Amino acid sequence: QMNISLSRDPSGFIFNFNNKIHRAINYSYQQNYEHLLSSGLYEKLTSEGLLISHTELNKDDFANSEERLNNCYKIISPVQIEFISHPYELSFEQLKDAALTTLSIQKIALEYKMSLKDASAYNIQFLNCKPILIDTLSFEIYKEGYPWIAYKQFCQHFLAPLLLMKYKDIRFHKFSSNFVDGIPLDLANSLLP
Repeated sequence: QMNISLSRDPSGFIFNFNNKIHRAINYSYQQNYEHLLSSGLYEKLTSEGLLISHTELNKDDFANSEERLNNCYKIISPVQIEFISHPYELSFEQLKDAALTTLSIQKIALEYKMSLKDASAYNIQFLNCKPILIDTLSFEIYKEGYPWIAYKQFCQHFLAPLLLMKYKDIRFHKFSSNFVDGIPLDLANSLLP
């Protein structure tokens, strides 16, 4: 039994095989994935509980299952998380912890010449009550002198909702459910004092 999710990420896609979540990595992400592993960043983040660990699987085990799998670079199986939460279900403190975790990951990634290419609150889940990044494909090799490409998304997914909850009304955490791509910054700006 296989179910492949639709994804906007050209680096890969998630699929469910035998009731277990797996991730296919496309060839377009090969260089970034190899750098993530060879640089030591993957080991650093997983050992500190900041990034979900995974096991690489044999692609031959999925042969003839789905054409997209036959054309991918690697297949990995991350540690399974039983309960997936959405950002608008989190308390202020949980969303704050998720934001700080994202910033910590970005800071560490820069030390290894990588950067988060996205900063979606949906990519941070809670495992054993601690925030952890579940998207192994969120990293890209850092280009010297370039700004953080995910900064706007970080502001939309974390900063805007936290500011609205802090300075307007704690109930604004539910507001994020209306904006899958994060709260528009012009809207947050107009609502803030």
